[in-house]
Amino acid sequence: MQVSKRLVVRKEIPMDNSKDLIVSLDVGMAEYYCKNNNFDRGLELYREVIPTINDEAERNKIINQYINNALSYAQKMYIDKKFIEAIEQYREIMKFSGFPINVYKNIGLCMKSLGNADLAIKFLKRFEEISPDKEDVYVYLADLTYTDIKDNKKAIEYYEKALEKNKNNYSIYNMLGHLYSTCYQDKFKDKQIGYLTRAFELAPNNRIVVKNLAYVYGKFDETQKADEFYSKLMYLNPTHSDLHAYGAYLVRHKRFAEGFKFLQHRFQKEDLKNVSFPQIFTSKKKRWNIKIDIKDKHILVHFEQGFGDSIMFVRFLDDLKKRCAKVSLVVQKPLIDLFNDSKLGVDIYSEDQISSINYDYYIPMMDLPIVCETKPETIPKAGGYLKVPKTKINAYKKAHINDNDKIKIGIAYEGTLASKETDRDIPLTYLYPLMRLPDVEVYSFQVDDLTRQMDMIPSDANLVRLGKTFKNWEDTACAMNCMDLMVTTDNGVMNLAGALGIKTFGLFNRIVEWRWFKTQGEDIAWYKSIKPFQCPTAGAWEVPVGLVLEEIDKIRCKKIANKIKKG
Repeated sequence: MQVSKRLVVRKEIPMDNSKDLIVSLDVGMAEYYCKNNNFDRGLELYREVIPTINDEAERNKIINQYINNALSYAQKMYIDKKFIEAIEQYREIMKFSGFPINVYKNIGLCMKSLGNADLAIKFLKRFEEISPDKEDVYVYLADLTYTDIKDNKKAIEYYEKALEKNKNNYSIYNMLGHLYSTCYQDKFKDKQIGYLTRAFELAPNNRIVVKNLAYVYGKFDETQKADEFYSKLMYLNPTHSDLHAYGAYLVRHKRFAEGFKFLQHRFQKEDLKNVSFPQIFTSKKKRWNIKIDIKDKHILVHFEQGFGDSIMFVRFLDDLKKRCAKVSLVVQKPLIDLFNDSKLGVDIYSEDQISSINYDYYIPMMDLPIVCETKPETIPKAGGYLKVPKTKINAYKKAHINDNDKIKIGIAYEGTLASKETDRDIPLTYLYPLMRLPDVEVYSFQVDDLTRQMDMIPSDANLVRLGKTFKNWEDTACAMNCMDLMVTTDNGVMNLAGALGIKTFGLFNRIVEWRWFKTQGEDIAWYKSIKPFQCPTAGAWEVPVGLVLEEIDKIRCKKIANKIKKG
């Protein structure tokens, strides 16, 4: 059987060496991937194809497509808080010339979110330098400079630039008022009040704006306006921090009854940061309530934070003992010897002994003015209430005080971190003239030279570093009793000097801490032995120091006169 065979004719397929269509295909696929949110593959194709395009106009067109898609992807990453991934896209964009300058701003914002303030500012400043529309970046720069760099004066500069095109942004006005208040204390009063007033006009029901206005008016003793804005604040869902600030204002302006009650909000403040109160305050169990009658109760008085506060408020124990059956006191260990020697008439314990005390209620020490119904004119024991035995003073004097007839002056120029935050410390350089006085011997009561200022005193400024000999506050008290005079800023040393009744010149900045409602005259009300010397404006320490030097010169002249008189 025969099988027919067909003849198959094969034709050759023509070949084309042109790659133009492949490029077009790749670009089309890249665009498709990006439109369908597969940016990784789409952008990868763009980056592969762009170097193969020879025509400059076509290449620039594709580059623009790539950059627009890369910007969209980076923005998506930023919104999803994938900041490193967003930065990677911006970095790829920067490899092409003519990329949008917004990339600098966007990288800066990513770096800000990552907590890298230095790089954030570096990129934002670059954007500021070359952008024709930079007002929004001033806000970012201001925020970064304020929150991360902590350069408030530079932040003010940026916020004021941001106002040029943000004239109705209450937040910027509020920040400017707050920063002028923080940086300059009593200076630029018109700007502090002016900016905050404008913020209030734009946002009359903003709690923070109202609080800031109330604080500034209170700071400048414009009590009518301060009362007005604190009253408004009470209707704006105030926080514990707001209520505590109101209490501080009231005490500062001699309204003790209300003020100390509002100060009870200190334990719930939202801005406590690294501040920690003793463990007992975290529980309401056995916490004294103002309405509870304590006349037949055993009350435990507990310290709160600083040594100065414990020294200051222990004065109320005698009054408290009259109002209850028994009082026990819990204080920091370095104070126990001093308080025992002062014979306060109560059992004294350290914090680790609380479990052994069978008490009915505890009272935080700074609540004692409430229990004792204290008024500015009835502050107890302002003449002094602590003491140390003469034998201990003599032993300390023999061991550590130079035996000569020079006028002996003790100094303390800085306290804890809290005193630095409220501008209470004085640079030691201002006290150099005191150390150069003839017939005067200056002793430092600083236990820790936190800022190492004593290491830098000049050779002609004589200072005895006495603080290194202190093991506890009783040693400090013994040393004070060997001095003719104390010169100190607002800190624990000043409180101890007042509690001992030691003649003291107190150095105060223009804006003082809330408890010092009297900083003029011969005493500071809480302590009769402390004479205040206050800066006329913030940081003008040369004025009170100059007055102190004049007073010391009078003491020197009087001593010389007495010496001559005796023969």
